[in-house]
Amino acid sequence: MNPKYAKLFERTYIKNMPLKNRFVMCPMTTFVWNQDYTLSPAQLNYYEERARGGVGMIILEGQAISPDIDPHYAFAKIAGTVEQQKGWGPLIDRVKGYGTKVCNQLVAGAGRNGSPALGKIPSASAVPLFFDPTQLSYEMTKEEIDFTIKAYATAARMSKDIGFDCVEIHAHGGYLIDSFMMKSMNHRTDQYGGSYENMARFVVEIAKAVRDAVGPDYPILFRFVAQHHFELGRTVEDTIELIKIFDKSEIDAFDIDSGSYETWDWMFPPSYLGDAPSMEDAEVLKKYTDKPILITNNITPDTAADALEKGKADYFMIGRGLIADPELPGKLLNGKEKDIRPCIRCNEYCIMKAFTGMRPSCSINARALQEKEFPLIKTADPKKVVVIGGGPGGLEAARVAAVKGHHVSLFEKSGILGGQLALAATPPFKNQLHNFLEYLIRQVEQLKVDIHLNTEITAGSDELKAADEIIVAVGATAMIPPIKGIDGKNVIEVLDAHSKRHGEIGKNVIIAGGGLSGCDAALELAMEGKDVTIIEMLGDVALNAAIINRIALLKKLNEYNVKKLTNTKVLEFQEDGALTEDSDGNRQTVKADTMIVSFGTVPRKSLADRIGDQYPSAKSIGDCVTIGQVGETVRAGFFAAWAIE
Repeated sequence: MNPKYAKLFERTYIKNMPLKNRFVMCPMTTFVWNQDYTLSPAQLNYYEERARGGVGMIILEGQAISPDIDPHYAFAKIAGTVEQQKGWGPLIDRVKGYGTKVCNQLVAGAGRNGSPALGKIPSASAVPLFFDPTQLSYEMTKEEIDFTIKAYATAARMSKDIGFDCVEIHAHGGYLIDSFMMKSMNHRTDQYGGSYENMARFVVEIAKAVRDAVGPDYPILFRFVAQHHFELGRTVEDTIELIKIFDKSEIDAFDIDSGSYETWDWMFPPSYLGDAPSMEDAEVLKKYTDKPILITNNITPDTAADALEKGKADYFMIGRGLIADPELPGKLLNGKEKDIRPCIRCNEYCIMKAFTGMRPSCSINARALQEKEFPLIKTADPKKVVVIGGGPGGLEAARVAAVKGHHVSLFEKSGILGGQLALAATPPFKNQLHNFLEYLIRQVEQLKVDIHLNTEITAGSDELKAADEIIVAVGATAMIPPIKGIDGKNVIEVLDAHSKRHGEIGKNVIIAGGGLSGCDAALELAMEGKDVTIIEMLGDVALNAAIINRIALLKKLNEYNVKKLTNTKVLEFQEDGALTEDSDGNRQTVKADTMIVSFGTVPRKSLADRIGDQYPSAKSIGDCVTIGQVGETVRAGFFAAWAIE
């Protein structure tokens, strides 16, 4: 093990509960619509895989304590019953053998985050609902508060009895319990509103009831937000006053997060927020309590080690990173940190799928939540596999085929591996994407894949004749529309711009095309001090980005003063700028030293089709079939290679 990570693996305690390391798996929703809050076989396999990978503790995704508090949990037919308790049992059995502790997160209601379509929504006070501000929540009665407190106590006792090592009270991101701790959402005039002490009272009473139910030695964790990052949200200064009160309560450890539904990008921080953006919050709050602080949001082994050394936090929560690589802690312990598959923070499969009611997974780990369905087992009949194209899809296909024991040759037309990703991953906010590419290259090299660079393959190439299986991953080419002047010396294609930005790009820059690639290039150049203008035909920019990522990206573009001309097209590229026309027919020349074109890409279908015609069993994957995000390409590579028997 690298000595700088050694302290992360020292045995520690929360209350009297020993933990084998300081890594904790965040509560991440997997199957959000389970009717009864039991766990499916796929979920059990998923959690077992993370325990096998060496994480110190798993915090189970939120479990409803009662169907009678909030209409969102009315479908949880057995919540708060012995049947629910029995449903948790198999998880305990599957995980305990690995020395991983399991925490049951207990949730009361959605509060103002709820949907009025499901019925009347309880909250601290009658306030506008997030998803429909024309509708109001209603103020919980004292009787409902008392019922909720008792339900927490019952669920906690059930959790202890079935074998959970601890419980966590959920008060996250504007949900029901959190609304009592928000000045803008709590207008009560009784003992639960007004002062900090009153706003904290609901939590203190829940913790006391839970303590009475579980006894003096059982750990109670509390998950809440350090700051909401929007105007009406709670500030760190507010949270300091609250944690002073909670420090004297029955709570044993604080699970610190950030954000709310108004600021989704802080709840699920994409790459634009960088590494460990909430660590400063943990450092501030730790000054006001001696109880352990657990911190989340884009934690890496290096940020965890640094924070522990400097006393900023005690435990480090990883959610998406453990979805991407369940073996992260074990690899770190065994000195294999370079073999960790790094989360690229894309939010595409882990978050957005869950929010749309679909089974979550991972862009770069297709086995997530399908661990048993897609085992990587050595074949008894190795095949000769040829992979054409060294981009992320081709690299993943080569990796998986080699892991399964096949003899793999990879051919790449250029002199480097990585394809378009090798250039797109150059911005500092794409560091995890860069690390993922390095991971893929390292894996195929370690697996002894026969790599041929500067080798162009066609349908007639001799290299294909002896292959048992062919995977075509030749990607896409830039779309270059017939705009006058587009071949000018001061016009650069967006991927070329990533490599030429220091030498050939002037001070004033136009980005023609406001999709995700164009916006990323604009942000990268603006961060380097360039004066950047995006010109986009549609009504807004980055419309092809996941909504969570887009929120963060737009904030960054504004922060770095990137100008946006929407509903505008480029008519001509000129020596000193671009002639444009807006949707009303108004024309103007936008001055620039350098113009970067980002009009998207088109699949290299003709080459893929010719190879397919020559070799009917060949599989075409990724952008040479349909243009997609990195995750779609990587997953296609996985499935194509996994299917080779």
